[in-house]
Amino acid sequence: MDYPQIFSKEEYEKRINKLETALSDLDISFIFGRADMFYYSSIGQDGFLSIGSENIRYINRNLELARELTKLDVRHMSSFRVFKDIYREVEPKKIGLELDILPYKTVQYIQSSLKNPEIVDISTKLRQIRSIKSEKEQELMKSAAKQTDESFEVAQNIIKVGMSEIELAVEIDKFLRNDGHPGWVQIRKFDHNYTSNAYVMTGESTRQLNGGFGPVSGQGLGRYHMNGPSHRKIKYGDAVLIDTTGVVEGYTADETRTFFVGNIDPKYALAHELCEQILELIPKIMIDGSSANEIYNEVLDLVKLNNLKNNFMGIGADRLKFIGHGVGLELDEFPIITPGYKDNIKAGQIVAIEPKFIFDDPKGGLGIEDTWIVNNNSAEKITKYPWTTRI
Repeated sequence: MDYPQIFSKEEYEKRINKLETALSDLDISFIFGRADMFYYSSIGQDGFLSIGSENIRYINRNLELARELTKLDVRHMSSFRVFKDIYREVEPKKIGLELDILPYKTVQYIQSSLKNPEIVDISTKLRQIRSIKSEKEQELMKSAAKQTDESFEVAQNIIKVGMSEIELAVEIDKFLRNDGHPGWVQIRKFDHNYTSNAYVMTGESTRQLNGGFGPVSGQGLGRYHMNGPSHRKIKYGDAVLIDTTGVVEGYTADETRTFFVGNIDPKYALAHELCEQILELIPKIMIDGSSANEIYNEVLDLVKLNNLKNNFMGIGADRLKFIGHGVGLELDEFPIITPGYKDNIKAGQIVAIEPKFIFDDPKGGLGIEDTWIVNNNSAEKITKYPWTTRI
């Protein structure tokens, strides 16, 4: 198989230069995260990336292919003994690791192999650098957004009473895979996997909040997989919430739409209109230099005015205090639109904003999610499927 070059040599050089500057106070850094390795080396093969006096991409298989695809120095690693065999002689005093994702056992092994250097967590710096997207990255994410838009067209044409959530999810997933979606989405959150590329939820399935990092989870298919689409069948009067991800060359777009089957409950109609009002605010308030805390509070003030605070982003004690997240090579990137996020929003970041509401009477929920590119004075919406859809 041919693997066409995605980014220019100059873009990779800029990335490496930024990385070297960010890690200049360390003797050496070792990068293991798939998204981080790919971002700097242009290949997704297993191994790790060493950044220091030499920048080396270690690979455990198919060195010939790796050397064709990356400009970095590529070397073979048979196991983690490389730390004892090669890097022990370097005797670094301070090393960088991604402590948010590396297993403790791996960290211990590296530290003991290198004669107990000081360890510094570099994960935040890596994520901050990757959060600013180049023009080419933005182009890829617009293609991913086109994928999700077209998947909703598929959904609208086949949704019907009596169809199960999982049946609908399979058809959406089939379209996405045929369109080039790899079938999985990279998530940084510890021990978290996506069970479907199309989270389809209806009625009490939407109301059932079983976990995950989003405001809705779905019932899933059993006690082990307790999120995502279930076997529940669509009924007349349901709000069918579909949350999909598009992925092109690793880059992700995130989009949610709600399809109303038959009559719309007045509470649901009000909440859906409020979702639209929130998203109409975003290009005015999510701009370069804006504060995640201010964005969150302005949205929450609008929700309070409509007396729906207790149903916003969950219900009761299960409500989440966020309204959006960065997307890119991972689904859960910086920035996070929550009161606790300290950095200002920056031009070039790409953010999914996802207002959602959950109800007990009738049981269910709804929401809209769009992916936006932050600019200096506005934000550009790249997911474009119509907000309001009735079946």
